[in-house]
Amino acid sequence: FVFQLPAVDQGREMKLVGATEHLGKKNERITAVRFRGDRAYVVTFEQIDPFLVVDMSHSEPKVIGELEIPGFSQYLHELELEDKRFMLGLGRQDEDIKIGLFDISDEKNPVQSAFHLEKQASSSAGSDSLAFRYLPNSQLLIIPKREWTMTAEGNFDGFVVYSINATHITPVHEIQHADSQSIYRGCWYNAYLQPRSLVFQSKLTTLLSHSVLSTDLGTGDTLFDLNLDKALNNTECHGYFW
Repeated sequence: FVFQLPAVDQGREMKLVGATEHLGKKNERITAVRFRGDRAYVVTFEQIDPFLVVDMSHSEPKVIGELEIPGFSQYLHELELEDKRFMLGLGRQDEDIKIGLFDISDEKNPVQSAFHLEKQASSSAGSDSLAFRYLPNSQLLIIPKREWTMTAEGNFDGFVVYSINATHITPVHEIQHADSQSIYRGCWYNAYLQPRSLVFQSKLTTLLSHSVLSTDLGTGDTLFDLNLDKALNNTECHGYFW
């Protein structure tokens, strides 16, 4: 639906000025939208991921481009690479995190130019945009990642830094906020930090769960590691994630 905001002397009711038909196929739902000027970039999902380009410049918006690929995006972020426009999508494919790069320079024929899967993992950045960070000058993407195996091995809670170019999405650093054994059997306070990242002078500070870390973005070296639960009374133990 497209609504027009009323002028100051026209009351408070917004006027409906346009609407699309159902986007995508029957039973598909919208999982992500990004607006840019008079264009809307929309992802719908049931079993595959239609990526739609919608022309919003007229009273009756219409789909002008479409691409169908496996999985779906939960969050879309516009960026520019090699003087071309792209949309970066973060979402899911089966049990994996999917990061997809869509070339939207030809709006009628969008193309997925690169994608990367993190197997058996999840990221809250798909539903929490404040956990998503893209650095346009260095073309780096920073998102949280979680892996939970329900055993002492293979657990991960931290961030991953990816290098993005027009044809590849490549992990360059993994920043682990707790080791697998401690995640499974450790003693933790019953409160935790939401995932956030800050960058200043090529130093990345990440806040997550029960710790704050600083990492050199160039080398991946840990500069400091602050465990917020270090002085916890061990008689008041809770699980790492819950």
